[in-house]
Amino acid sequence: LRSDLGDKLFVMDEANLVSELQSDYVNFYSAPTVNPYVAIAARGPWIVTSHGAVLHDNGGYGMMGMGHGPDDVIHSMQQNWVMANVMTPSFSQKRLAERLRREVGHNRGTCPFSRFVCLNSGSESVTISMRIADANTKSITGEGGRHEGKPTKLLALTNAFHGRTQRPAMISDSCSTGYEKNLATFQDRDNVMFVDCNDVEALNEAFTQADDEGFYIELMAMEPVMGEGNPGQCVTREFYDAARSLCTAHGSMLIIDSIQAGLRGQGCLSIVDYDGFEDCEVPDMETWSKALNAGQYPLSIVGLSERAAGLYVVGIYGNTMTTNPRALETAISVLDRVTPELRQNIRDRGVEFVQKLEALAEEIPGTITQVQGTGLLLCAELNPEILPVVGFGCVEEWCRFNGLGVIHGGQNALRFTPHFAITSAEIDLIIDVLREGLRQFTSTESVEAESTA
Repeated sequence: LRSDLGDKLFVMDEANLVSELQSDYVNFYSAPTVNPYVAIAARGPWIVTSHGAVLHDNGGYGMMGMGHGPDDVIHSMQQNWVMANVMTPSFSQKRLAERLRREVGHNRGTCPFSRFVCLNSGSESVTISMRIADANTKSITGEGGRHEGKPTKLLALTNAFHGRTQRPAMISDSCSTGYEKNLATFQDRDNVMFVDCNDVEALNEAFTQADDEGFYIELMAMEPVMGEGNPGQCVTREFYDAARSLCTAHGSMLIIDSIQAGLRGQGCLSIVDYDGFEDCEVPDMETWSKALNAGQYPLSIVGLSERAAGLYVVGIYGNTMTTNPRALETAISVLDRVTPELRQNIRDRGVEFVQKLEALAEEIPGTITQVQGTGLLLCAELNPEILPVVGFGCVEEWCRFNGLGVIHGGQNALRFTPHFAITSAEIDLIIDVLREGLRQFTSTESVEAESTA
């Protein structure tokens, strides 16, 4: 690095180095949310920075389930795979398909999905799912169709997140404020509806409204466990069944977005293997990405029901790098790592993590207002009056400066997405750092209040 970049960078203080390294790029995130360090090495849950700090990383947006630097995954990626033209047949395609069919439906004895589609990002997987729904809409609202001539609407959940490309962004309520403020295509939208998660009555009312007002609900999208807008909230079987039944009855497509929840939520990739969902009717499409690619190589996958697979039409495309062997071998290595013990650890440590956060909330009253989680996708909502999460000098940044990699989520929450093999000792370490932070912020608040008085 010194021979390439010179010595100047290596004598800078950390803040100036961060700024200089990113000075040629547009960062999608606000300045206070950018990690305040330069990562130079990582292994498992640990990151080492250019200035000698060590952090326990729980902030990889759900991508780092296998930890940093998983040897077997990286070894698979390093092989000289033939990256030939789009959809060139490869043995990797069959190898991954067999593993997907073993994983998805393992709690019910058979894989309920008919076909798979491979793409790069999570957003792309939702995009093609919505494109297949669009193909269905053209047929069903076209001449002679069941909903001929009707205008269409999309249905999603309040606080949902489904990606940042155009159509997925339209149904991502958690990001709507920024889009509506800055984008012309998000002005005066009347083609999207949102209902609260697990509110069966509101869900029924949405479809009743469609019937009464004469519009067609093209699709409904939901995260089985929310990842951004309300991290850790899991859909109930009752709500899922209502959504599946209503979509079927109205000819709408049901899309399950498991991009963040896959493996992380309940130790299984698909909602069809969730506890209590083993006999549920399959969604039309389900998307997976972050857990499958280990945060190492771009890959997303869509599982298609027989109905959805029949709707795909050659000519509506997907993306350029679909089913390339390097991506597929990455996913193969990840799935080969999933053991019964790892699945159980995701569930058990998730329960333990929530319990210890709840105990911390009782230990320091008035700081943590809510704890929720499903598996290793969880969050702690903090009191915004004394513990703002996002901003310079706020809790998220403090945690990062004090050895805890974490990201924000929800309204004013710290979101935790640790590696799948996390131990009880690691959870205790996280709680210890968070306890120190809560005490520091609340003691500072108390001192300021006393001085004002």
